[in-house]
Amino acid sequence: MSNELWLILAGCHIMTVLLSYFWVKKRGDAVQAAAEAALVLLVPGAGFLLVCADGFFRGIYGTRFRIDPHKLMHSNNVFTNIIDYDENLISLHDTFLLDDVKLKRKVFLDAVKQNILQNPKILRQATHDSDREIAYYAVSMMSGHIEELESKMAELEALLKDDADNLELVRKYTEVLADYLQQDFIDDLTKKAKGEVYIRQLDKLLAAEPDNMADLQARFRQELKLENYGEAEKTCGDFLRLYPEREEPYLAYMKLYAAMRQPEKLRQKLEELKASPAELSVSALKTIRYWGGAFHE
Repeated sequence: MSNELWLILAGCHIMTVLLSYFWVKKRGDAVQAAAEAALVLLVPGAGFLLVCADGFFRGIYGTRFRIDPHKLMHSNNVFTNIIDYDENLISLHDTFLLDDVKLKRKVFLDAVKQNILQNPKILRQATHDSDREIAYYAVSMMSGHIEELESKMAELEALLKDDADNLELVRKYTEVLADYLQQDFIDDLTKKAKGEVYIRQLDKLLAAEPDNMADLQARFRQELKLENYGEAEKTCGDFLRLYPEREEPYLAYMKLYAAMRQPEKLRQKLEELKASPAELSVSALKTIRYWGGAFHE
């Protein structure tokens, strides 16, 4: 065989090795790319066929776990052959600490398929994940959910224009607003405006049912977020008047005075809580120990 033919074959072989390396690396794994390129180099012909076959089967089976993120919020029966995700066996929050990208992605996508990702904090963490596919799905889920909530709000607002005193509609509207206000990717001005609307709707519900503890707490939390401290203090007063033997109004007062940076008032409510007949939860006892230590002389 002539030297020219040898040079042509050697050049083709080197080109095949380089093509194999860059093709595999494009999938995001440099170590795997180097290993498969070495196989092509050491086993001419057959090595390249093996690399092609591996890529072909990866392409087929990899699509089993690819989802259209825009359908995530609306699909209940599209997915089949799903491995069940059990929160009792592995915390979804902890999967973001895994170094194994494939395992982390698989656990996250299996969770998505079973529609268990309702916690905004988990989705918020996922949007900052180093794996771009997980981050992409998380952002898409959140964006799709926000669009769905905005559509529901517009629909309920139109109904309430004609029937503003319908408490069932008001309740549905407050639930949608509460969900909306928890979402990221909403600008501060919109959140402030919707937060004020949320308080007005809660006022309607409390006018009909003034001792509803959940609505009182929701109103207080929103007033605190908006830094409407005067209104928040009034809500705490109503809360304590209605539930003097519960720990919640005292804890609300303490949270308010901490935000207002009024340590003396906070200390006063701490002492009132300790002297109250309220049956204290573990959380309340921890709060008492924490602030008790802060005021310890």
